[in-house]
Amino acid sequence: MRIDDLTIDELLELNKLICRRIEELQARQELGVLSRLNLGQAVSFETREGQIFGRVIKINRKTVVVQSEDQRQWKVSVALIQPLHDV
Repeated sequence: MRIDDLTIDELLELNKLICRRIEELQARQELGVLSRLNLGQAVSFETREGQIFGRVIKINRKTVVVQSEDQRQWKVSVALIQPLHDV
């Protein structure tokens, strides 16, 4: 199949399928992160201010509330959370 040979309708259908697959993969990845998170766990995430380090204080279905080292609370998408391993 050559993409240049597809009609607009065929391209739109292909786009729909690709978007659906991306959403499924992202949901699976988020579930994997959620399954590894615990209250009080050390995590990090990236913001415009730079890398933020903190502890999980609440776990929601699609977001995690993190209290940073400077006592600020951040509501962060699960996709952005990086669990840290205590040393």
